[in-house]
Order: sequence, then structure tokens, then C-alpha cells
Amino acid sequence: MAERDAQLEKGLPWTDTGKVFTTESGEWLHPETVSETFRRIVAETDLPPINLRDLRHGAAALIKAAGGDLHDAKVKLRHSTITLTSDTYMTLFREAEEELTERAAAVVPRARKALNDTSAHAPLTQEPGNE
Repeated sequence: MAERDAQLEKGLPWTDTGKVFTTESGEWLHPETVSETFRRIVAETDLPPINLRDLRHGAAALIKAAGGDLHDAKVKLRHSTITLTSDTYMTLFREAEEELTERAAAVVPRARKALNDTSAHAPLTQEPGNE
């Protein structure tokens, strides 16, 4: 909004497209222009190589790591449908769920074997003749 306000204050034209990335006059900005600018910024910095799309995947991973679900990712990533989010990120979410399940299983205490018994549990009742 600041860019729009600055343009209007100067008496310059502004096209309200509702887009996040726009030209100085508010018009639609081609995605490749944004990608080129992003690649230039990455190249000029000491950052590891990453592409713009990976940032969205990283955002989805952070949402999941924070306890969010597909709906939370849909809202944050501004997808039009949860199907789009699911089709794009379900593998990532499934892997996180499997890891969480494995960690949960690892903390469940295991039964201890009795010294004289080879089974995992002692008998619940005494056998006849062993009273």
C-alpha cells in the first residue's frame, strides 16, 4: 500500500491489481522478473543457492514444524483451494507425520522380562498345581 500511496501523492497513475509484486505503477509484474531479481540478490549475497519456489516449500515446512496443518498452509501460502495445497505439499506433511509417529513410538516404555520368565509378561493367574 505504501507504494500505491506514494504514487498517488505524486499524481502518478496507479493500477490496483491486488497483487503483491507489481511495477511502480501497480501493474501486474511477470513472475520471471521477480525470479530474476531474486537470483541476482542471492548471487550478490553470501546465501546458499536457493530458488524462489523453495522459499514457499520452506514456509510450508515451517508451518508443519510449528504444529500447523494443511489448512494453515493453505491460508498462509494464499492458495485458492486446500486441494492445491494438498497436491503440492502432502508428501512433505506425510513425511513429517511419519517422523512424529516414530518419535512418539520411541518414548513408549517397553515391558520388562521377568528374570525367570522368557515371556514379556508374567502370567495373569497361577496355573493349576502351582498354588
